[in-house]
Amino acid sequence: MSLKFQVTLPGELASDMKATAAQLKIPLAQFIRETMQDRLRELKAQRKSELPFEWMKKLRVDIPDTDLASRVDEILYK
Repeated sequence: MSLKFQVTLPGELASDMKATAAQLKIPLAQFIRETMQDRLRELKAQRKSELPFEWMKKLRVDIPDTDLASRVDEILYK
C-alpha cells in the first residue's frame, strides 16, 4: 500500500533535489524515497547503539542503602 504526502519545500532545496535526481538519472520521487529510507536506517542504527539501560537514568534514586536488591520493587514502583 502506498500513501501520498504533500510537502512544501524551500525553492533551493527543491532545485537541488531535482538536479541531483537528474544526475543520478532517477525520478525525483525515487530519489526522495531512497533518501528517506537511508535517513530512517541511520536513526534506527543510532538508537540501537545507545546504551540498553539508558532509560534507567531517569529513575535516578538517591538511597544510602548498599543492598538495594531486596527493595527493588519498592524503589521502581514508587
